[in-house]
Amino acid sequence: MNEVSFSFGSRRHLSATLTLPPGERPARMGIVLLNVGIIHRMGPHRFNAKLARALAREGWATLRMDLSGQGDSGTPDEALPYEQQAVTDLQVAMDHFQRLCKVEKFAIAGICSGAYNGLAAALADHRVAALWMLDGYAYPTARTRWNRYIGQLREAPLRALRSWTRKLVRRAARALRNVADQSMTQELWDFGRDPPPREVFALDVQALVDRGVAVCVVYSGSMRWHFNYPAQWRDAFSEFDFVERVRCEYLPQADHTATTLAAQQHLIRSLADWLRGLDAD
Repeated sequence: MNEVSFSFGSRRHLSATLTLPPGERPARMGIVLLNVGIIHRMGPHRFNAKLARALAREGWATLRMDLSGQGDSGTPDEALPYEQQAVTDLQVAMDHFQRLCKVEKFAIAGICSGAYNGLAAALADHRVAALWMLDGYAYPTARTRWNRYIGQLREAPLRALRSWTRKLVRRAARALRNVADQSMTQELWDFGRDPPPREVFALDVQALVDRGVAVCVVYSGSMRWHFNYPAQWRDAFSEFDFVERVRCEYLPQADHTATTLAAQQHLIRSLADWLRGLDAD
């Protein structure tokens, strides 16, 4: 395979690494891999680098990039708000990718913040034909909360009871001070930015699916506080048409940053299989 790092953008402030298949024309769809939080474009435990090289062996050209102000990328002279800047960076990256490889469309793959930014870019740019999100937005159901409480009791019953007692005391004190409780979704969220309301997220996914974008959502065991059983996606969005048209995987054996080699290999195989299925359609 061929691999080259370069700078691009109007101020050449963006950095990326392009991984090309060996000795053959790349597939029509290019793959873009994003930062995970503030981690360099190589990804946690070099996951993005391993993923790009595995996909190259399958015939896919892959661009892993650092967004503005992250990794090796600098900041533009007039930076936009974070999410807008991320979308702009991705669009510039796709422009450059097209010039280099003559690809016709793109798949964006992101973990956590990369999933959020990938979703925003897919909504903004019709060149995005596929979106893979690991540990993106999650919406707990009544069963999610039940599973969580039962799991806490099984693992450490005394600690769980003490924790619940402290929470009840804090909530009672808050009520006495007449401070409004946050919504359940906001209370549960601790993986970065607050999620959009469930209905807003659902309408965004519906818009992508109706446009013909293939969507795959994957949740690791690190998300068990928010997502902890295979049917949760269907239960959370049962009234929406997209629910059976989006691929959803629950991988309790994997963690948020794909720490183990087994988790990395499983995720790489899963993504590669999904992309092959899209290419065959």
